Amino acid sequence: MHTDAGVTPGLDEAEVAQSLNKHGPNQLPQPDPPTLLARAGRQLADPPSILLLIAGLVTLLVLAEIPEGVAILAILLVNVVIGVSQETKADRAVRALRSLTTPLAKVRRGGVTRRVPATEIVPGDVIEVAAGDRVAADACLIEATSLAVDEAVLTGESQSAAKRAGGATGSGVPLGDRDGELFSGTLVVRGSGTAVVERTGAATETGRIAGALRGRSPKGPLEIDLAQASRRMGLLALAAGAAMVVMGLTRVGRGEAALLDIVLAGVALAIAAVPESLAAAVTTALALGSQRMAKLGVIVRRLSAIEALGATTVIASDKTGTLTTGRLAVVDQVTVPGADLWRAALRCNDARDGLGDAVDIALQAAARENGARLADEDVRLATRPFDADTRSMAVVTTGPLLTVKGAPEVVLARCTDDERVRHLAGEVETLARRGLRVLAFAEADTTDLDVGELRPLGLVGLRDEVRPSARQAVADCRAAGIRVVMVTGDHGDTARAVAEEVGIVPDPVVTGACLDGDGTGRAARLRRAGVLARVDPATKLELVRVLREGGEVVTMTGDGVNDAPALRHADVGVAMAGDEGTDVAREAAAVVVTNGELGTVVTGVREGRRLRHNVSSMIGYLLTGNLAEILLVLTGLVLWPDLIIPLLPVHLLWINLVLDGIPAIALGVDKPSGDPLALRPPRGGLLSRAVLGRVAVRSLIVGLLVIAAVEAARRMGWSDEQVRTQAVLTLVFARLTLAYVVRAHRWTFERGWWHGRALLIAVVSTGLLQTLVTLIPPLGAALALVPPPSAGWAMALTAALLTPLLCDLARPLDGKRRGDL
Repeated sequence: MHTDAGVTPGLDEAEVAQSLNKHGPNQLPQPDPPTLLARAGRQLADPPSILLLIAGLVTLLVLAEIPEGVAILAILLVNVVIGVSQETKADRAVRALRSLTTPLAKVRRGGVTRRVPATEIVPGDVIEVAAGDRVAADACLIEATSLAVDEAVLTGESQSAAKRAGGATGSGVPLGDRDGELFSGTLVVRGSGTAVVERTGAATETGRIAGALRGRSPKGPLEIDLAQASRRMGLLALAAGAAMVVMGLTRVGRGEAALLDIVLAGVALAIAAVPESLAAAVTTALALGSQRMAKLGVIVRRLSAIEALGATTVIASDKTGTLTTGRLAVVDQVTVPGADLWRAALRCNDARDGLGDAVDIALQAAARENGARLADEDVRLATRPFDADTRSMAVVTTGPLLTVKGAPEVVLARCTDDERVRHLAGEVETLARRGLRVLAFAEADTTDLDVGELRPLGLVGLRDEVRPSARQAVADCRAAGIRVVMVTGDHGDTARAVAEEVGIVPDPVVTGACLDGDGTGRAARLRRAGVLARVDPATKLELVRVLREGGEVVTMTGDGVNDAPALRHADVGVAMAGDEGTDVAREAAAVVVTNGELGTVVTGVREGRRLRHNVSSMIGYLLTGNLAEILLVLTGLVLWPDLIIPLLPVHLLWINLVLDGIPAIALGVDKPSGDPLALRPPRGGLLSRAVLGRVAVRSLIVGLLVIAAVEAARRMGWSDEQVRTQAVLTLVFARLTLAYVVRAHRWTFERGWWHGRALLIAVVSTGLLQTLVTLIPPLGAALALVPPPSAGWAMALTAALLTPLLCDLARPLDGKRRGDL
């Protein structure tokens, strides 16, 4: 096949049909979108939903409490609808980011050159490419004229790669060094070429990387924490119910209670011990948070990714397109006195209408910024395009005037050796140490493209343009306790310079070559790296795994095909959907940032930390209430044998389903005072030992306040109905002020505690709702409540006031630091 392109006719139609039948269309396999039933099944598969389903079915079928059972199942249905709706919207938003047109490819078949849809390209086809074309398949070059290709989507390198016929090929050569191959999805920026297609579809380098995305994404911190919470609450509920039945059976043996009453009460307690509002509150908070984030340019494809963003401890940031714009820019120059450097940069330049080699586009932009324009007499007479062998470009314009640009060691060697040349040679080393790509310019009054004795004009230093927001974003991460690691396929010196400019501590700079053969110390090197340079997709994926195994919560950013495996396996994969963002990266990620800036990722982290704080508050609020209920019911069996239980099943379900849900959802949308980035995630997750300790202490305080109120009511000779009503009132009112306790950073009534408007509305409305159902007999009858004497209201209000005071006094002196969740 590798014959001269000029006499290569390409495949005929029969060969094309045969190859298409054998290899299939030239496209990546697209998974079928999940059905509505599958999406709903995923929502029901998480532990909180399973517990909620069990609670509803037992209440409906065992206890025969139809209104309560229907209410539980209705809550579950709302959870499923919210989750499925958000997932569908996110997938629709990602699909909208895809290209709306089918790319075409120029192919030679049967001696005729024509354009066909890229999906119809087959192995063996002869394709032709030129500047501005997107390569349709992996191919081997058989002809190339000044050909350069932007391969950043695969290699991460910001500089275009020079290509040549007969260059290096094959899987044994690193991807960035295969100068004899073209790769699917890359962009031709200069020159032209002809190549024979070798691989299409899933067999291409892009397809091979996409194949690594199969399998489930790892569970995020929230999913792990909620699963752990659900298991513990389930075990606690079963243990509480079993304890109640055992204690109750002793009373049955003494003839103090009926067996059925005790058994049903035990089952009801086991159900009520599970906070049925938790799943609805968490899902609602995350769904509302995702809508806010979408307005800020952060599209969330998986709700749990929001909380994982807030828990992030390391951001592995791609350099090209995230910290930088992905476009080369002139950042420094050295001009010989009296020389017109920028006009020379325009004469020796092939960029047109914003298209061309990245270097030429950058030089053109810099020249215009410096006021340079081509004169009418600058008409090009002869050109020698940039070549990888000569490492220079030469242009002759009217005059005649020869202008040469290229590698400094090549161009300066052709100049007259004088003080100007020696000065420029010294400056080359200075610019190179900063990681810049250095070009030299020279001229002569001649038409000879190979003449020596040139006049030096100066030097230009180029680098991938750093985003203006990158330095502030890195500074925000540092202040938030998040380490930023730069990951790039670019060279180490260039990566170090960019890292220093944006504020990333670059030491140590670890390159792919440093890691080769370092079996035992490889993981340690990756864990310590400040900059990871010249690495392939497998090393990026290994970095994510090593960091996660070390206990870090990793957010990985990227926009190229080469980033996709690491995006899929990170705690949070963030696809940067800027101008160069790829569909493969977007499909692999849990979050899509529409403008491609690290600053927007930090905005997502800020929102994630706010929501993580809110979820932590919700869990603390609900668990504290449920433990207090368990304590109250079990204590009642011991202290008040004639009462049987101080809280009936209908009371527990009313409190857990309705009264808990309103403040919990308000906590989910709460806006805590201060910058949410300062809310650092605690070690051990949402259910760490310290968190469980605070929950236990607070539940004991609330439980004792209710027990005291019940005991006082009994001593005053109230009826059983009034005593149970007193238990409900005291528990509800104490838990309303508890909502302010759990949201506080350190003290309940610290500065800014009144700013939570949603929580204030929730607390007041819940208090009014409980007051109404207690005072209005028809409403109270359905819930087994009766109006208590005025002393009962006073005791309930006293419990509400004492709850925050006692909880603050119980905070350990070395407990929750400001800024912790």
